[in-house]
Amino acid sequence: MSPRSIDFKRRLRAGETMIGAWLSIADPAVAEIMATSGFDYIMIDTEHSPWTLTLLQTALMAFKGEATVPIVRVPWNDQVHIKQTLDVGADGIMAPMVRTAEEAKAFVRACKYPPAGIRGFGPRRASAYGRNTDEYVAQANDGIFIMPQIEDIRTVDVLDEILDLGVDALCIGPNDLSGSAGLLRQHDHPTVKGAIDRILATGKARGVAVCTGITLPLEQQTEWIERGARMTLVASDTELLVKGTANVVAAAQALVRGRASKRA
Repeated sequence: MSPRSIDFKRRLRAGETMIGAWLSIADPAVAEIMATSGFDYIMIDTEHSPWTLTLLQTALMAFKGEATVPIVRVPWNDQVHIKQTLDVGADGIMAPMVRTAEEAKAFVRACKYPPAGIRGFGPRRASAYGRNTDEYVAQANDGIFIMPQIEDIRTVDVLDEILDLGVDALCIGPNDLSGSAGLLRQHDHPTVKGAIDRILATGKARGVAVCTGITLPLEQQTEWIERGARMTLVASDTELLVKGTANVVAAAQALVRGRASKRA
């Protein structure tokens, strides 16, 4: 954790909108490209991508000295994963599938040192390997960015209880949210859309930022921001690679075929 996470939280509380992207390719070069591209935050996905703790630590090193805030989605709302992720230097944690107020409370407590929480002590890289231990401990509880991911349709009924715990933002998980209603990936179904609308409206009413959870086309960003999504995800490393290569191949094929037709 560094002063950038404290500033990130301050800006969100002030009503600013932050632009982010997903990082899922477990390679330090990709991490460095994403960290130095100008995003406000990067979401590192260790839930669905093959990250080891060593690779994660190496990726986090790419953010040193950069303004971009690295937030890690841990594999599960588990205090061991959370502790290890914070100890290697993550500025923030997103826990997937936080379904109840009790699970949200456990998540928050796992992120904080006693007496506010139960985080075990051992901030290796986070404290500059012991060089800044006192400074780190003094600001860790207030500085770490804490964001539960809402991925169960029933959780919308306890959003206020979750927000009362002092989380910094909510993240929507549209795919699993729809799946929990038996409507997997049917984001426009009235049941699913209604749940998403409630999350956005509750966050907006409480002055708490909501993250879209999935990348959205740029033309949809304005609508979501107006509804309360002040942490937008506009890209992912894999999408940029897939779309970029597809565009280059298509352009090259059109060029080659066009030259061939002229010669014919």
